[in-house]
Amino acid sequence: MAIEAPYSYCPKRTFIHRLNAGVKLLCLLVFSVTAFFMNPVCSAALTLTLGAAALSAGIKPAALLRGCRNIVMLGCFVIAGRSLEFPPFVFNISGFLSGLMFLWGMLLSFCAGALLFSVTTMAETREAVCAVERALLKPVAFFLKNVKGPRLQKLRNAALRPKLGLALSLMLGFIPRFFAEWDALKNAYRSRAGKPGVSETFRLVPIAAGRMIDKAAETASALEARGFLL
Repeated sequence: MAIEAPYSYCPKRTFIHRLNAGVKLLCLLVFSVTAFFMNPVCSAALTLTLGAAALSAGIKPAALLRGCRNIVMLGCFVIAGRSLEFPPFVFNISGFLSGLMFLWGMLLSFCAGALLFSVTTMAETREAVCAVERALLKPVAFFLKNVKGPRLQKLRNAALRPKLGLALSLMLGFIPRFFAEWDALKNAYRSRAGKPGVSETFRLVPIAAGRMIDKAAETASALEARGFLL
């Protein structure tokens, strides 16, 4: 079963789906950092590991590449900037290879994120991030238990009602929403005889940004109506 849109959830009953969301977020962090070591052996091992993880989750590895066109375009500019030297016109083979490794690392990180979102719901992500924040702030609240100063009391109240985890989970949640919005705009653009390419990207980026700002405002209003103030 292929992922319908980039970074969208793919419901299944696999081990990776049932794995704790906090563990999956930690694995994504370690994987993404390791992906930019720019070592061919390391990158090849990470590619095989990612492919095996995707297959074990019932997802075709090629499906993780959906929506990566802009990443590839950016990587090509990086490769060109590192491999061409002016003046005089000289092709730098070491710069070309380092640019390829950088593009490889970006694609690995992108696909790892796609795999995370395809096996983890937003509710699971939010609970995991908030649980980590509560665990980190719990000692702070304990040590400030008997304080009397207004500033320290305010700090203790902030530790008892953490909000950073909610904000972070909301930011993560906007990634699949952006890709879903982008796919909808792209389909509408091409259904009106629009041609794919760089011009399509330049036309759709301002519209997509405006619509995401509107969605962010709607989310903020909904949170305020429920008593959540970030």
